[in-house]
Amino acid sequence: MLRVLRNRKGFTLIEVLVASTLLTVGMLGALEVLVLSMQQNLNNFARDEAVRIAEQRMNELKNSSFSSLTGCPSSAPCSSTITRRFKNSDRTFTVQWIFSSLSSTSVSAQVIVTWNIRGKNYSHSITSLVSTGI
Repeated sequence: MLRVLRNRKGFTLIEVLVASTLLTVGMLGALEVLVLSMQQNLNNFARDEAVRIAEQRMNELKNSSFSSLTGCPSSAPCSSTITRRFKNSDRTFTVQWIFSSLSSTSVSAQVIVTWNIRGKNYSHSITSLVSTGI
């Protein structure tokens, strides 16, 4: 006659499958959070770099002679590209600067930095008043 064992130690196959499924779902969720945080960090690094580039270009414009600030026509902004390396990848930033004459002794200078990450365009813009100081 078969005797039914009670209080056996161990797990059944169903319990192991359920535990494995729950663990897999939890790990996939944690992996998605990791990927999203890495993408956000990349976006933050690029934005910080764009701010640095814009500030650097604006400082160069402010330190230029006043007569050179009207070198580009307002209908066609001056531009350049800058490549910076961070997080083992190269990022290209497009820098544009536009001048708007306010008076004979002052102009408005605007610097616009644009970049692209994963097919999405981003931009950062700063504007400053530059005058002859007279």
